Amino acid sequence: MIKPQYPYSIILMMIIIFLSAFILGGCSEIEKKNPVNTSSESTVVLPPLDRVLPDDPYLFLPLEHVRFLLTFTEEVDLAVLEESISFEPKVDFRIRSFNRSPEEIYLNLQEKLKSDTLYTLELRNVQNEFTGKTETLKFTYRTEFKGDKQIANPQWSQNGEEIIYMLHPDESDTAELWKKSLKDGNEQLLVSGLSWPGRVSWSPDCKTILYTKMVTQPVERYPVPEVRLLDLDRMKEKVVVSASELGKIVDFGPFNVYSWWSPDGKKIALQLDLGGVDAHSDMIRSMAVVDSDGRDLNRVEGQIFVGWQDDVSLLVLKTHQNFNHSHSYRYDLFLADAYGKEAARLLLGEGQIHNFDRASQSDDFNTIVIGQWKSLDTGKMFKNEGTNLFVYDGTQNTLTPFGLDQGYQKHPAISPVEKEIAFTSNKDGNWNLYLWKNGVIKQLTNDPAHELYPVWSPKGDKIAFVSSRSGSEEIWVLDLSTGIF
Repeated sequence: MIKPQYPYSIILMMIIIFLSAFILGGCSEIEKKNPVNTSSESTVVLPPLDRVLPDDPYLFLPLEHVRFLLTFTEEVDLAVLEESISFEPKVDFRIRSFNRSPEEIYLNLQEKLKSDTLYTLELRNVQNEFTGKTETLKFTYRTEFKGDKQIANPQWSQNGEEIIYMLHPDESDTAELWKKSLKDGNEQLLVSGLSWPGRVSWSPDCKTILYTKMVTQPVERYPVPEVRLLDLDRMKEKVVVSASELGKIVDFGPFNVYSWWSPDGKKIALQLDLGGVDAHSDMIRSMAVVDSDGRDLNRVEGQIFVGWQDDVSLLVLKTHQNFNHSHSYRYDLFLADAYGKEAARLLLGEGQIHNFDRASQSDDFNTIVIGQWKSLDTGKMFKNEGTNLFVYDGTQNTLTPFGLDQGYQKHPAISPVEKEIAFTSNKDGNWNLYLWKNGVIKQLTNDPAHELYPVWSPKGDKIAFVSSRSGSEEIWVLDLSTGIF
């Protein structure tokens, strides 16, 4: 066999090429495993941040529909932004933007937030618009408490011995009516199937309880409301205004109804909610008045009930003609005739009452405390109760703001004895009770739990409220003379 002959120069060249390829390939792999540290000058910097929504440190329910809107001064690289964002505790999220406004970034959370928890949103390497330097921005949010049930609308009996309230079990569409004895602490379920959100109240003689119950009609595909009374002596329900009767006085049937006794207990004011974005938006509403025995049902002017002026006239709100559409609703205050025979008389005009949430009226009917609400863009619109509190003086026809300089305030309640106002505020990050008297505000509770819905005893010496200090919402009572719960 003839063996091939190779010149030594060719053999040497092949060896050099082989060794070079081996060495260079090894160095490339090392660089992948141990990347060179980049200097701070080469770090990708995010443009200045112009705005963050939500812009307050408190996230209200529902916690499964929260998202954030980050608005930068210019378009942002989403991949870079994702690496610069983190949550503590950790939360999975997705980033999204739109071509029409690439500087606006939506941060969609992929999981339900835990209740009663402090979350921190951190953004790293953000350029300061004024100094040009990079910085780390941190935004803290505390979530609302959510337990296995919600309690709302506690009401004292006239003898001060019992409290009724609404209890809403988690994942239920309706609520329950409960009664608590203050003598022995026993609690009793009275009625189920009530509308939620809703309202319950004692009659002036405390013999019956007024509420709205959801019932199923043969022609309806879903439950509809009707106004009922519970006779406490016989423990028997009585229909005051049936669902069919409610449907006849408006163009289409209401999905919820709220009701209030007149001072003498002979009439009942009805607020019919007919539809809209949420329970406190500028929805279609109507009002009516009916005798306590269910007779003489008449529509009256107004959309929202505020309070009674006397036994035959009531204070109502009507949407201001120039209200804006940015989730801030403005109302005019009117005095309406309960019989619907006379035109309502304007008291406060020009939309002076914004975003009405609830009101509490003094026993002489001359003073009303008004609470507001606020909506934030957090994925799905939901209400944030309690931005401000106002006092309406009926004798002077004036509206005056009051409250704390920080936090939200809500659930105002006027004392039946003196011009004292109890309310709740999240000034310190959780809801506590406060007391306003002669322009001075005093904090009544200081507990890590939340305290809501204060209501005065008939003598004005105690305040009942809803608290989660036991780990679940319960009715608590504070004796103002002793400070003992």
